[in-house]
Amino acid sequence: MFLYMAYLLLTVVTFLLMATNGLSDPLTEHKECKSLDIRTECKKMHLLDNCTAITGSLMITLFPKSPECNFSLYSFPKLREITGFVIFTEVLGLRSIRNMFPNLTVIRGRQLFLNYALGVTTMDDLELLEFPSLVAIQRGHVYISDNQKLCQLNGINADRLTLSTGENHIVMGSKNCTQSDNCKGCDSNFCWSNLTCQRFENDNLAHFDRNSENCHEECLGGCYNATAAGCVVCRGLTNAGECVKQCPADKYLLEQYQRCYTRDECLAHPGHFTFGFDCVTFCPGGYKPNTEMECVKCDPQDPCISVCSPEYDDKYVRIFNLADADKLRGCQIINGSLIIKIRSQVDELQLEQSLRSLREIRGHLKISRSSQLISLRFLRNLRRIHGNPLENRHYAFVLYDNKQLTELWEPTKQLEFETGGMFMHRNNKLCNKHMRDFQDRVRHDKVLDSLQTSDQEVLCGPAKLQLRVQARSHRTMMLSWPKEQTSVELELIYRMVPFGETQVTETDLEAPICTRINWQRLLLFVDDLRENGTHYSYQLEQLHPNTRYACLLRTFGGDLQHEARSELIYVQTQRDIPKSPLLAVTKKTDTSLSLSIGAQDQEYFVLNVFELPDDEAYMDERNFCKQPPFLWQDMDAMRWRSIQEYDYDDCCAHQEELADDQHFIDEMSTMYRCSLDAPENCATLGAKQLQLAANTTTYDLRNLERYRLYSLQLQACNKFGCSSVTTLNERTNFTLGADSLTELTACRVPKTTEYIMRFPEPSKPNGLVVNYVLHYRNNVSNEVVETHLSCLTRRDHADAKFVHVNNLNGTYNEGAVRVHSLAGDVITPFVAITWCDLVK
Repeated sequence: MFLYMAYLLLTVVTFLLMATNGLSDPLTEHKECKSLDIRTECKKMHLLDNCTAITGSLMITLFPKSPECNFSLYSFPKLREITGFVIFTEVLGLRSIRNMFPNLTVIRGRQLFLNYALGVTTMDDLELLEFPSLVAIQRGHVYISDNQKLCQLNGINADRLTLSTGENHIVMGSKNCTQSDNCKGCDSNFCWSNLTCQRFENDNLAHFDRNSENCHEECLGGCYNATAAGCVVCRGLTNAGECVKQCPADKYLLEQYQRCYTRDECLAHPGHFTFGFDCVTFCPGGYKPNTEMECVKCDPQDPCISVCSPEYDDKYVRIFNLADADKLRGCQIINGSLIIKIRSQVDELQLEQSLRSLREIRGHLKISRSSQLISLRFLRNLRRIHGNPLENRHYAFVLYDNKQLTELWEPTKQLEFETGGMFMHRNNKLCNKHMRDFQDRVRHDKVLDSLQTSDQEVLCGPAKLQLRVQARSHRTMMLSWPKEQTSVELELIYRMVPFGETQVTETDLEAPICTRINWQRLLLFVDDLRENGTHYSYQLEQLHPNTRYACLLRTFGGDLQHEARSELIYVQTQRDIPKSPLLAVTKKTDTSLSLSIGAQDQEYFVLNVFELPDDEAYMDERNFCKQPPFLWQDMDAMRWRSIQEYDYDDCCAHQEELADDQHFIDEMSTMYRCSLDAPENCATLGAKQLQLAANTTTYDLRNLERYRLYSLQLQACNKFGCSSVTTLNERTNFTLGADSLTELTACRVPKTTEYIMRFPEPSKPNGLVVNYVLHYRNNVSNEVVETHLSCLTRRDHADAKFVHVNNLNGTYNEGAVRVHSLAGDVITPFVAITWCDLVK
């Protein structure tokens, strides 16, 4: 409420300021200024002093940062109207556009910059953009972008501010913007900032000091009194400060400025003429200016035509936006080729106004990638395309890749191509009949034409095809429809669709097959179909099991009565035996393995756990004293890569090998996958050890042996069978201390060099024990230690009844044993070597 009262107070103060500046009576204070291009010097801002209207455009650009430029001192409260466009760009030091134009009410956009009537871009210091009194942009749109500090933009409703069809482009200045416009207290819920509410065309506010409840119907943005002369600005035409619906009989309308001028006032504008009741910049076709600057009918012998030539030497006239089209107003002949490529949405009625005089094109006409154009009616007065030169040496008219185009044009008079044909392709919504009709209407050599072929044709007004789709198996579905709705050709379009998704864009369906992303397409003929007397049917094969498909069938190629298209129908194929599940170990201890499980379309899991004991006999065949075990390096680990970084070729070759290996594994898994299509690949395991619920995602195997190798075999199952087996071999962790000896004695036989060590094998080691290393040492001093090492295999020690006799050339007083198992090694504490008791 406080902000709303502040807004009302600001409005009152605004009108008081207008009154104090001599604007209480617009008839006594009215100064029209021409277009202004203000740049580089602040003193040029004074060109705006006392302007109440700019009949043209305003550009404020290219101001370097200067201590002499204090933009907060510049305010132009008298300016209420600009008939062209307004551009701010690269003005350093300008932080706020709020008080600069407090009473600017309308930007008419009769002259545009590209498609825009208001542009604010590359303003590095701008923090606040406000036009407190602006209620309408009558033509053109808004472009605000690349302003680093400009954040308060999300409260602006540019679509209501602009009154014509098209696109506004407003981008927040920075991703780091934290300020937000909440527009509290604003009746419309839209605002320029939290301080200034946004006004709109219907906010025809009365003057608060005059107790005037209503403004005149021709007023825009408020008034001083209820008369047509009391408007702040006019909704439409202005006649000597008074708002009118049409100019009086003794005056001429200058449409670009929305002004009624006397004859002398009209001719005072350079390059203007009078034509009927209009003040014009060119005489229309069939007319020419006389010495009195009046447009009069041409004599039969006069050429009396307006010819437009390209600005550059490439002989092309290009239209990318409305401003480009405006340059061709009054042009009857284009002395070159006309290229139209309009990618943003525009008001096509304005295109028609700009090109309504166009009669001939001496080159060719090319309209391509105009993604927002719907109709080409703006070319309906075109009569001749000479085709000098032709596009690609063949075509006088090219219509290519216009995604929204649905309508060509019906020439007001006979249209002819003097040479060349038509090229019309990839216009997703342009239907067959419209192209054929246009082809017939234009006088030209049809042999040279290239039109959208059957795989790209769009139906004009298709009937609804009664399509029925039924899943027959995990790989097939059957489609059927009435014979009476079948034409010469049929197109079946289908694709996989995720569960729950129902939105498919029409553009996606109508696109040419070469650009129809993710859609499969079949072109069918009657010979490809089955029939039962009343219906045709077709079996679609090679589908994925348990997969949702979207299908659409359309028929075309004959007369329009048989053009039909079905709705988009969703069907799910039947289930198959599940694919092999995913199985991984996420955590392990010396007695447990934690598993992660994943699959699709399963009703339960079968898990078989096999203990794979180490082969003691096989291990004993190797002498681990002479061939000690070592840990294989992971060649893909970071440490290995860092060591081998210098060898780029080997690294890349290794990565290719890994990719090839994985590809081979994937191909083999697919080839030998158990499925309904290949039941011979389905193996039956032995007795089922564990059956897990379908929703199982983790499972813990407990009470396992330490450092034991287990083979885990998992299958996903449903009513059709169980999948191929996923096998994972994994060891449990080792247990610290499990390899330690519980008993160790050492002695020396008196008067000999024989040393005897006795120790049993660890009772439950980490896997198998493979060898022992016997340590002997003699602590001669704190600094000198004499040592000796001996190695014996597990089998040799067992065969010797766990007693080892060793002849050593030295004296040793301590002994220890290092036990080597499959999990690693551990050494016992040193024990004293005593004298052996010879009594056995």
